Amino acid sequence: MNRRNFLKYSLRGLIVATLGKGYYNSTAAQVELVRVPVRIKQLPTPLQGLKIGLLTDFHSSFIVSDGLIKASADLVMSERPDVIVLAGDFISGSTKFLSGSIGEFKPRYLERCAAALSHLKAPLGIYGVLGNHDFWSGLAAVGAICDTLSKRVGVTWLRNTSVELNKAGATFHLLGVDDYWESSCSLAAACKGINGDSIKILLSHNPDINDDISLSNERIDLVLSGHTHGGQIVVPFLGQPVMPSKFGQKYRQGLARDGERQTYVSRGVGCLLAPIRLNCMPEATVLTLF
Repeated sequence: MNRRNFLKYSLRGLIVATLGKGYYNSTAAQVELVRVPVRIKQLPTPLQGLKIGLLTDFHSSFIVSDGLIKASADLVMSERPDVIVLAGDFISGSTKFLSGSIGEFKPRYLERCAAALSHLKAPLGIYGVLGNHDFWSGLAAVGAICDTLSKRVGVTWLRNTSVELNKAGATFHLLGVDDYWESSCSLAAACKGINGDSIKILLSHNPDINDDISLSNERIDLVLSGHTHGGQIVVPFLGQPVMPSKFGQKYRQGLARDGERQTYVSRGVGCLLAPIRLNCMPEATVLTLF
């Protein structure tokens, strides 16, 4: 074999091996349980050790199996969280590009997602917000997602609103907003009526909500998000060259800080466009406050 053919076949082999590894990384066997300790300033003693299970970006579709979604839910349940939050993009549905959109809402994928999450339970409840793909799939899809997951999983929806939760006599507020790219997103409505000294945890599919938080001067202790998939396909030394965030790599994954405010961005469960993840495993997250 001459040098030219050797290089050609070596390159083909490398591409096939990379794609194979990327596909394997997107399967149920590869979901990673990520435990995240989060220090909250002046956290009341009864809330020390509070566990929050975070799942996001399921993208239930023909490329994301119900087995993958169930495996992520199993990992969260194994940690016995006090409260569970679901941060949106339950389906892929319509995917907008410059040319318009592709795909449409298919109820069977929502049903699969609901069935895979149906065993979730937490003493303080299960709460959710919607993601950009949920909204892009249309009003009928949004209504079906909210109705189905409320009935099948027990999700309480935080659409620009908040709830006060109590553990052992200490309270905190869990807030949620519609997707940041939607005109219906309202941080002001979510914060309305909350005591300024209360511990506030905000659930937002898109971490770019931090821009609104900074402009509004609202005090939020912790933001929980997804949306970025951790990059999904991450190039060594470069990260993810194209990020769906105005802040570039800052909110790609993991814990980020803006002054006293912290934001945790999960890599998410599912995939978009192709069942491939490189250097970016699917994630089930449990955050512990201290």
